[in-house]
Amino acid sequence: MGKKIPANPDPARPLPERASLEHLKKEAKRRLKAMRLDNPDVKLSAVQLTVAREYGFSSWRGLVAYVKSQPDKESQPRDPRRTAWARPLWLQALNEGLEAAGKGDYQTAVAYFRQAETEQPTMTLSRVQHAVTKEFGESVWSDLFAYIKSLPDKGQLRPRDEDVSNAFNDGLEAVEKGDYQTAVAHFRQALRERPIRLRAHYYLGRALIRLRMYREALAAFEELLKLDPENLPAHYEIGKLHLTARNYSTELLNEFDPENLLADHAIGAQYLSLQNYADAIAKYQWLRSQSENSTGELDDSSYELFPDEPRAGNLAQNPFHRAYAAKLAFYFLDLIPPEVAEQYKLPNSRIVYDEVPDDALIDDKSEALEPVTIFYKETAEYTEIARINRLKGRVILSAFFMANGSLSGIKVVRGLPDGLTRRAINVLKRVRFRPASLNGAPVSLRGNIEFDFNS
Repeated sequence: MGKKIPANPDPARPLPERASLEHLKKEAKRRLKAMRLDNPDVKLSAVQLTVAREYGFSSWRGLVAYVKSQPDKESQPRDPRRTAWARPLWLQALNEGLEAAGKGDYQTAVAYFRQAETEQPTMTLSRVQHAVTKEFGESVWSDLFAYIKSLPDKGQLRPRDEDVSNAFNDGLEAVEKGDYQTAVAHFRQALRERPIRLRAHYYLGRALIRLRMYREALAAFEELLKLDPENLPAHYEIGKLHLTARNYSTELLNEFDPENLLADHAIGAQYLSLQNYADAIAKYQWLRSQSENSTGELDDSSYELFPDEPRAGNLAQNPFHRAYAAKLAFYFLDLIPPEVAEQYKLPNSRIVYDEVPDDALIDDKSEALEPVTIFYKETAEYTEIARINRLKGRVILSAFFMANGSLSGIKVVRGLPDGLTRRAINVLKRVRFRPASLNGAPVSLRGNIEFDFNS
């Protein structure tokens, strides 16, 4: 019989007592799958070498030869106590991960949790969260989760599709029906299943706004920012929340519409504190800083304004991020009353209205009057943030349809945020019409025109 090849007497970890060639091959394949999450090009041979060295061998061939040289233990009686306490591989990996997490070695912990995820389909991020929190408390989980969210998307722990219910989609469906109470319950369920789902945090905040639960909405957006600190829509929504008065009387609450902040300036001026405006201005300035603060060009056309998972890196260097930030800052200015903008020395924060003297108009009740005929009107398109916010409603504009065929004195009767009022005004300026006439002569007439946003 050939000479046995001894193992390294001081390995990084000892071989299992009943190590077999089949066990080693399975372990190498599991490790390969986990490592390819970080490096898709890694080879099986490299993983086999890593496994061999951890067991104290200089090569995979040496490890295999040693295992083959060991006596066959299948026929030997097993210790019933060891058999009773044998654990499945996924549970071993979970416990190894917990041990590493307790020591602060989060890289090793995540590697083991991935291994457990590979072995056990029901092993999800929320289950890891429960295990870590139960064992070590919230502080360790907070630090571990901060490390997890710093990893590339493909390296993060995520649940299997079959582990996730339809709670998120059910929440969106409830929003479409205007049932915001049900929507909130569904989004919270979605977050219990998958705590890092950014869109669930975001739409939870949006639904809470519709329920006038402003403090809870703010908490939802702030929780999102813990996961994705440079998330533009969340910062934008927090800024809008600061323009939502908290101390309205019951009568005014019945009139106030959080989606029509343009029309609620008068109410806000009565009930908003200076601090509310200061906080809102701070968000505007942050958005502006994102649009201007660049240390280089990172041409990443895959940038998402509204991601579903946390991102890493300095997004302020991304030209797409900066462009979106500039747009949101521009839309936000329309929500700030002009006197507040002047106080803070901001750019013109309201739509500019042309003034036309009332005596230049005629009485539109005259029986001899032929009304304005509009023969060209474009469709007002959604802005990206309005599409994300699933905003619906009407923008109603008032304008002077002048006898010379021009428009003047555009005024907002009912507006919508997120740039939709701007879009409607831009379309109105391109309207073509035949002026009203009185006894056959063209005359100037004031009238309203509506733009529907219901898609």
